[in-house]
Amino acid sequence: MPDTLPAIESSLSARNLAAGYVSGIEILHGVSVDAVPGQIRCVLGPNGTGKSTLLKVLFGFLKPSTGEIRSGPTVLTGVAPHAMGRHGVAYLPQRPSIFPFLSVEVNLRLGAWSFRRRHADVKRKIERAYAQFPILGERRNQTAGTLSGGQQRQLEFARSLFPEPKVFLIDEPTASIEPRITAQIYELIRGLARDGKAILLVDQNIKGALGIADYVYVMRTGSLYTEGPRTEFGDDVELLVSQWLYTHHAAKTA
Repeated sequence: MPDTLPAIESSLSARNLAAGYVSGIEILHGVSVDAVPGQIRCVLGPNGTGKSTLLKVLFGFLKPSTGEIRSGPTVLTGVAPHAMGRHGVAYLPQRPSIFPFLSVEVNLRLGAWSFRRRHADVKRKIERAYAQFPILGERRNQTAGTLSGGQQRQLEFARSLFPEPKVFLIDEPTASIEPRITAQIYELIRGLARDGKAILLVDQNIKGALGIADYVYVMRTGSLYTEGPRTEFGDDVELLVSQWLYTHHAAKTA
């Protein structure tokens, strides 16, 4: 991997991030990534390589020990998660973060909390969400926790759109989702990219992720093993996975 990355129009950029959950024990080692408007950039690799940790650092859940995070000229390093929305960054965790005992519509209204007094805007965004996700309109009065896993994901995507973010950090969006719904989730992510959003996607479904990726980062033991446009990785997913697993194992046992 080159020491310097080419200049690109990035909505969110991170350079040389190092971070860990325990002082003195780092999980990330000098990781640099970009979220680019209109692109789906996938972070792939074996379990335990720091992929989800990377997203948590980018969204402010975990402060890096070294490195910098920027959105254009604005430094976001150290910004608290609750403030990231003001900088146009949304985070969708692996487990849906809906309020399970509240109705679908109340969940959506909570997504509009920052502009709740602009009643016309709130109404317009809710109706747009129901148009984009018809099942949510049909179940607007249903308790969110009784929705299927795929429907909960749709609710979370719909709610995340309310502040009109420009960057989406998405962690394992199809985990425990049936294949038919998985295809719908990937199409939602494609739609975000078509609308000009910048997507940074962590996914264990390597075949599915490669099917929608524009650019790929592959991690091993907390650092980037390789990166490049999707077209550089070929179509033999099993071969790619075996290579990544081999290099991950070799790095851990070296």
